[in-house]
Amino acid sequence: MFPSISRAQHRLLHLADLGVLWRTQPYRAEGGSKPFHYLLGYRGVELRAAHNGTSPPRPAAHADRLRRILESPRLGHLLGVNQFFADLADYARRSGLGAFAADARDFAREGLHTWRSEESITEFYGNKITPDGYGCWHEHGRWLGFFLEHDTGTEPLRRVADKIDRYTGSGKPYTDRLDVAQRLAGMVLIWTTSARREQGLRKALQAKHSPVPVATASRKHGHPDGPAGEVWSVVTAVPEQARRVRLGELPTVIGGTTDDGTPRVLAELATRPPSPLDDDDEGAYLDGVTDEMREANRHGLDIGDLVLTDPDPDEDTTSHGTPTRQPWQRRRPA
Repeated sequence: MFPSISRAQHRLLHLADLGVLWRTQPYRAEGGSKPFHYLLGYRGVELRAAHNGTSPPRPAAHADRLRRILESPRLGHLLGVNQFFADLADYARRSGLGAFAADARDFAREGLHTWRSEESITEFYGNKITPDGYGCWHEHGRWLGFFLEHDTGTEPLRRVADKIDRYTGSGKPYTDRLDVAQRLAGMVLIWTTSARREQGLRKALQAKHSPVPVATASRKHGHPDGPAGEVWSVVTAVPEQARRVRLGELPTVIGGTTDDGTPRVLAELATRPPSPLDDDDEGAYLDGVTDEMREANRHGLDIGDLVLTDPDPDEDTTSHGTPTRQPWQRRRPA
């Protein structure tokens, strides 16, 4: 979000001197040190607590949390997730998407409108899903809500593909699964390590026949615009829809989104009648999504893989249980 690296480093150092941030330079096991890592300092914790109207943790508790983050084997994964969102913010700044544009949300900046952490979005959906982050992207008047799954390449492809089951409420009765699906405010993006791994992952995802839209991309794409560029391919049985498109074009490929970034195919689930199939029939969740998807399923083809979630219990909901406030609108009680 800064115009230059030197300006960013200067500002980070100043915030660290004030105690708002805390920085450290972890050692490498093979010798030497890693780059500086910046985390929220205790003064920053106090400011955030004051902003949220809550009490800050004890200094010792916060120090213990910092230590656990730095010593966690998931530190590399966390940095990768943060890099994904930082790259989107960087592209928006470089491309001029940061200019104000009038639309349904009054004057909203284009580009990365929302960035929610794993902890925040998991809590918002009542632990029904556990994505690595949530974002809302705004470009050319189109909104796209998305749940990020950051694949580090250390897990078997089948296990990565199985993460989609939680978005779709797999294993629950049909009515319960529909209840999960209709509350999602975005599609699923899987950001993986290589083109070869992505190809294998897409085959595993196709077998899921999920009603929530899913798109994949490889970090080895080499596109100058990073994850905002023409690197995404929707998991679908229709070859024309599987072409690589830019992040901002995904709403069009998946059949459109509402003005809060929700894929229309998910927004329409709440209005569709229950399937006549038995609850224990896997086809029950597939039927009733779209005619195109039903036809693909009859012929054993892949239908577009997709995403789901649950509302915050404190949020107002519609008669279908959908939060009237979406993740990008969340407000903590004062």
